Amino acid sequence: MLHAKPRAGLRARALPVLLMSAVVAAFGGLFALAPVEADRPAVLAYADVAPLVLDEPATQERAQARASRDRRMDEQARALAVAQAKAAAAAKAKAAADAAAKAKAAAEAKAKAAAAAKAKAKRATASRGALRISGRCPVPNASFTDTYGAARSGGRSHKGTDLLAPYGSPVYAVADGRIRDAYSSNGGISLYLDADNGETYFYAHNSANVVKAGRVQAGQLIARVGSTGNAGGTNHVHFEREVGGRSINPYSFLRGIC
Repeated sequence: MLHAKPRAGLRARALPVLLMSAVVAAFGGLFALAPVEADRPAVLAYADVAPLVLDEPATQERAQARASRDRRMDEQARALAVAQAKAAAAAKAKAAADAAAKAKAAAEAKAKAAAAAKAKAKRATASRGALRISGRCPVPNASFTDTYGAARSGGRSHKGTDLLAPYGSPVYAVADGRIRDAYSSNGGISLYLDADNGETYFYAHNSANVVKAGRVQAGQLIARVGSTGNAGGTNHVHFEREVGGRSINPYSFLRGIC
């Protein structure tokens, strides 16, 4: 059997074509191959393979960007933690300061209230002591009842205690102090005793004032019982007591010293 021997010219012509195809595949280009024989058309070779891309620099840039972003996030997280810690410390310090201020204010208020109560008790003790030390009733042996607040003419109310006694009976100072002479259509011949204990005593309807001004001592004669003013002909002394400028019912006080 006979075999056909390939012609050397055909291999020689095919080799350049194969080489050119490889080049086109590598660079993704389109090349026109020159004809190998004058009587044959040119051969076009197309490359369907994507061009080779070397992306190592891009990969490095992405890695660096991720690392930079991670560093920024870590820095922001640390800054936030520091800010939160500072805010918590400031809030704690403020709460402690507020609590201390509140406790201080409460202690001061308590101390102030205690001091006021102590001063009040001291004044009350001094007042009672001064009145009882006198040992004298304004009008000894007088009769009296508690009529404080009773209605009076002109829509008034009774602001004292009436000490009923015979005309001309002696009237005494209940405490050490200063005398002020007075007169009015209601009270008639009257006087004020501004006592050293801070209280003021008012004597009205007197027939005469023995002392009209100046200092007196507890138990000293200062006036005489009468019925001047609007006493209505009844001999008595209208006696009032004021503490801190406020009228106080004198009945219990008079019961204690008369």
